[in-house]
Amino acid sequence: MDQQIFKHFQSQIETTMVVGDAFAKPIANAAEKVTAALLAGNSIFSCGEQSAVLLAQLFSDYLALGFEIERPGFPALNINKIVENTSGAQRFSQALNTYARSADVLLVASAGENSPSLISLIETAIEKDMSVVLLSAANDDLLAANLGYNDVLISAAEFSGQLANAAQFQIIQCICALVDQQIFGGE
Repeated sequence: MDQQIFKHFQSQIETTMVVGDAFAKPIANAAEKVTAALLAGNSIFSCGEQSAVLLAQLFSDYLALGFEIERPGFPALNINKIVENTSGAQRFSQALNTYARSADVLLVASAGENSPSLISLIETAIEKDMSVVLLSAANDDLLAANLGYNDVLISAAEFSGQLANAAQFQIIQCICALVDQQIFGGE
């Protein structure tokens, strides 16, 4: 059992190293988009499906409630929470149409497999002239294909299962730390 525990944490460490090395530029781009939108008075939306629902909620919570420093909250809304008592394939898109404006930012966290609801959500964001940050996983080629030229794709497709979730978790934490640093200064 000790060997299994060691192997588990070793794979987590290896994932962290890959994320820090391979995704530095898109993470920085995502943080810059979020920061610019917040400084311009815009809102940040997040949404996820399957295991990524919690990651999307965490992103909104970090922005709205603070991450590592005590600060005023930012306008960040989680679409999953807005539509939690509704059903239908278009529920995410309908909520985005209702609450979002041009120049807002949408972060989509996907657990993989090209969710039709998330594809529709990204299409709606593009139609509204929003910026999109997509944290994709395995088999999300259709989601990624809907992104515009100025959108940000951070693909964790090379990781399997829980390692993809761990990578996306670390990416979300890094984006939020960078946003706080860019707006409030510090290290």
